[in-house]
Amino acid sequence: EDTKKILVAEIIGAAQANNIDVEVDPETGDVSVRESILFDFASATLKPKGKEFLNEFIPTYSKIILSRSDFDEAVKLIVIEGHTSSKGNDDENMLLSLERANAVMKHILAPGFKVQEKPRLIHKLIAAGRGEIEADQTKDSSADRRVLFRFEFAGDTERFISVLDKSKK
Repeated sequence: EDTKKILVAEIIGAAQANNIDVEVDPETGDVSVRESILFDFASATLKPKGKEFLNEFIPTYSKIILSRSDFDEAVKLIVIEGHTSSKGNDDENMLLSLERANAVMKHILAPGFKVQEKPRLIHKLIAAGRGEIEADQTKDSSADRRVLFRFEFAGDTERFISVLDKSKK
């Protein structure tokens, strides 16, 4: 638990120190990137600005995670989740969210993408589409349209189950 708190604090500090425009959940370490940074509305093609953002963010993010053996051991997976608002068709939103998560993953996997210890990072990544599962169903909110980098920590089954429960609603 202490390792998790220290890791999350370091991610928050690095985002602030490097003026990286993300929201970091202080409890979970989830890093939320607004859709407008990465994609045009209803598109799964990374914008040039989105690629630049990832080229800055991912090396900073991964450097922290892989900087200490206790961080590396604690973080079993990093789930790149695409999310949409409740606007539109459920099936189309699910597909769009998955395509966006895959676009981020493909960018990271690209041969020209530079990050220290890339093979170690890649073995932790998984892409998932969440559609509008966690969106505000009462209104169309741009805050719901995002890509989330979510940690799965070793031994953190309660959090994993709560994420699954949300998807059943």
